[in-house]
Amino acid sequence: MNKKEQETLHKATEKLSNITGATIKSPTIYNGPDNGADGFIEIRLNKQIETFGINIKNELRGNSFPVSLITKQQNAIPNLLISQYIPMPLKQELKKRNINYLEAAGNCFISTSNMFIYINDQQVTDIRIPAEGKLWKSAGLKFLFAILRFPELLNNSYRAIAEEASIALGSIGGLLEELTREGFLKNGSNKGGKMVFIENRNRLIERWAETYRANLRPKEMIGNFRFIDKSAAKSWENLEPIGFKWGGENAGALLTKYLQPEKFTIYITENRVKIMHSLKLVADPTGNVEILQQFWPDGEIETGNSATVPPLLVYADLITSFDSRNQETANRIKIQYLD
Repeated sequence: MNKKEQETLHKATEKLSNITGATIKSPTIYNGPDNGADGFIEIRLNKQIETFGINIKNELRGNSFPVSLITKQQNAIPNLLISQYIPMPLKQELKKRNINYLEAAGNCFISTSNMFIYINDQQVTDIRIPAEGKLWKSAGLKFLFAILRFPELLNNSYRAIAEEASIALGSIGGLLEELTREGFLKNGSNKGGKMVFIENRNRLIERWAETYRANLRPKEMIGNFRFIDKSAAKSWENLEPIGFKWGGENAGALLTKYLQPEKFTIYITENRVKIMHSLKLVADPTGNVEILQQFWPDGEIETGNSATVPPLLVYADLITSFDSRNQETANRIKIQYLD
């Protein structure tokens, strides 16, 4: 847990205590093996006592879903998402799913067999904190995509990292420093030589997936389309992926044989018009075919299937959706390709 997360935790629990009169036991910060939890807190309200595993996020935007809350909780301890700010649509979705949350302003939904607290009238604008550094913006997310796929790049030249990430060479040093400050890099040794390794890899993957959905994906989005021939959607696997790769539900179906895609996701390298012509697509704002620009260079095929985008991106596309079958497919991909 970094300093920013500790500040968020302090603000949120102090505000909750002031509003409700609850006593909140000093949190236990989790520094053991990475299991998705940032720590534990105990909340006492009247005669009710409950312990929560806490997950702290700086700020959630759009439909960025807290990935760690999708996974099963350790030892049946209820989880509590704590964030500086949560958009109203996402709060409604969390409440609908019976997922506990707490904003720094004090707004919360906490529901267990022993406790119920629901606050939804506190102002939030005065306590939102400045945007995060460059690591969680477009260039930083491309950088993280590269090193999560190929961790050996951390021990290669800055130029090699920049080429794989398709970002400016001059940005690499600052991004590495920021990644270190956030606790995701560690120094070690391998066969007698000094090496740099990724620390808390699972947590970094989850955070990348959430922030990719909110910050980078919208910038790569070209638009929505539909097949002119509706029957093409049923025989999509027969379409030859020239100039594009399947992402999202299509990639999930190809890699796990678990999904029947309802939404079609395509990452392209060719001109959009050429792809539209070859796949017989027309623009449609409500269409179920979405086209995005590929933001990474072609290279190693990690899945053995050249028709799909890298598994990390498939995972991000699926785990951040609100569809339970997509999330289950994402977890299968994570176990098979990312763990």
